[in-house]
Amino acid sequence: MDLLAQLLTTLVGFFLLVVVLGKLFWRPVLRILDQRRTQIEDDLRRAAQTKQEVTQLQEAHSQKLAKIHEEARVKIQEAILEGKRISLEIQEQARAQGRTIIAKSKETIELELAKAKVTLRDQVAGMTLEAVERILHQKLDPTADRQIVDAVLDELEQQ
Repeated sequence: MDLLAQLLTTLVGFFLLVVVLGKLFWRPVLRILDQRRTQIEDDLRRAAQTKQEVTQLQEAHSQKLAKIHEEARVKIQEAILEGKRISLEIQEQARAQGRTIIAKSKETIELELAKAKVTLRDQVAGMTLEAVERILHQKLDPTADRQIVDAVLDELEQQ
């Protein structure tokens, strides 16, 4: 019995130890573990929420970036169209100036041609008068008249 009493005493001691440890240590340890579990769950929830916020921010950033790219593309297209319009205006102005210059040049040429005709007519008239004057001063015969006109024309050609 001695062994039984010893076993019984050991069991009662172990049971008391478990009860005392349960009240003194297990509950605080379990409370600490519960608090730790709760804190980890909260941290995981916050991490998930932060991850979701980061994803939303990335999507918003991507949308803004796409919008900026689209606006830039539109502005580039507008600038190209404006450049083409200005180029066409400059070309049209150059053509108009060219037509004006050509018209003025034609007018100048026509004026110079008219002046040359008047000068030529005056010279021919002068030569004719000079030839007639010589013919009248010498009043010879038709052959002599012809020789005088030819001589006057030869003189004028040499000048």
